Amino acid sequence: MIQALQLLLSLSLLVTLHELGHYIAAKAFGCKVEKFYLFIDWNFALFKKKIGETEYGIGWLPLGGYVKIAGIIDESLDTSGLEKDPEPWELRAKPAWQRLIVFLGGVTVNFILAFFIYSLSLVYWGETYLPNDKLKNGVVVNTAGTELGFLDGDKLVSIDGVQVIDFDIAEIMNSILFQGAEEIIVDRGGDNITLRVTKDKINTIIKNLQEYNKEGLIMAPANPWTITGFASDSTLAESVGLLIGDRITSINMRPTPYNSPSSRLHLRSLANQNIKLGVSRVGLDTIFEFSLGEKSEIMLGITGPPTFNREDLERKDYSLLSCFPAGWNKTTDMVSSYLGQLKVIFNPKSHGYKHVGGVISIGKMFPESWNWEVFWNMTAILSIILAIMNLLPIPALDGGHALIAIGEMITGKKIPIKILEYLQVVGMVMLFTLLIYANGMDVVRLFN
Repeated sequence: MIQALQLLLSLSLLVTLHELGHYIAAKAFGCKVEKFYLFIDWNFALFKKKIGETEYGIGWLPLGGYVKIAGIIDESLDTSGLEKDPEPWELRAKPAWQRLIVFLGGVTVNFILAFFIYSLSLVYWGETYLPNDKLKNGVVVNTAGTELGFLDGDKLVSIDGVQVIDFDIAEIMNSILFQGAEEIIVDRGGDNITLRVTKDKINTIIKNLQEYNKEGLIMAPANPWTITGFASDSTLAESVGLLIGDRITSINMRPTPYNSPSSRLHLRSLANQNIKLGVSRVGLDTIFEFSLGEKSEIMLGITGPPTFNREDLERKDYSLLSCFPAGWNKTTDMVSSYLGQLKVIFNPKSHGYKHVGGVISIGKMFPESWNWEVFWNMTAILSIILAIMNLLPIPALDGGHALIAIGEMITGKKIPIKILEYLQVVGMVMLFTLLIYANGMDVVRLFN
């Protein structure tokens, strides 16, 4: 419920401000704005009130929102009056460059909003980060990380010549998977090793990403496999004599220096078998011999150490002046990251389209308990996503309208109203197809 409320509040804010961008631009050029709606008022509205020449309201169908500007064929598909010569207050009467500004008003507000959210969040909350040099044991990786050439214990040095200062796993994986990184240097046992990232490797990882994610994070700080607690649904570990504080050092004589995906996968592969578990207890090495149970007890029923030590985290505070350059960098990095993700989605070799998600996927990105810092960070991300998606050259979207205006600026010729009407219908069909597909994928994942 908390996730749904956060999603609803975030999208309502974003849609309202997006449409306000169109509204302000249209009014600045003397256009008549007939409607300003949050959500779609198909057949009826939950609320509406006319102020001046504009009807403001809230629709019942939570699929975005819209402003109806006189003299344009939009999602309402209302063409009444367009067969006549344009009135001075209609958008179609305005020069193409003015129409272009009106069409891009919404996405402009979304980009500006993300920039301000990031900047002001840095002033209010600062920035907590994990310095890369605090990873004394390097990293552990799952199968995807192994595909990239990493080994457990590697220490990140640089990506495409840029030194890794902060261990931000999201930023690191974005640069590798979505931003075209080609060369990674790692410290492996004191030697600098160069890993080459190829398109084939990335396509393989993206194609199998959901399976890889079941193993754990692609990359995480390496920590010894120390028992910090016992699971409530398994008594195996306690029954064989394991204690909190024990460190697992080997499985069937295979060394397990870290709590890594590869070690956990090896343990899972030994279901219903007798194993020899090497344990270090207060500096003394012990071997425990016992039989693993069914699948629910394969992981012994223990909990391991956290992904990172909280005492290793550092904090950076920002002033009202220093926050804006940092906010700009976060905004441009997110734009670059999402553009890279779009390229992956439309790349048939990576099967990126299988990872498309709808409302459920977006909702799960919010925390289960209310957290304003996370809420605003997610709102900034969604604002950028909304802006970029609206720039796609689909007739029903802002990008489609903008493309038509640019075409007119180049050729000096207007597209006939009838053709614009057909284009809008095609665009709406494409949009609803994408919506059905994305949300359908969410439903499929629920059952899988």
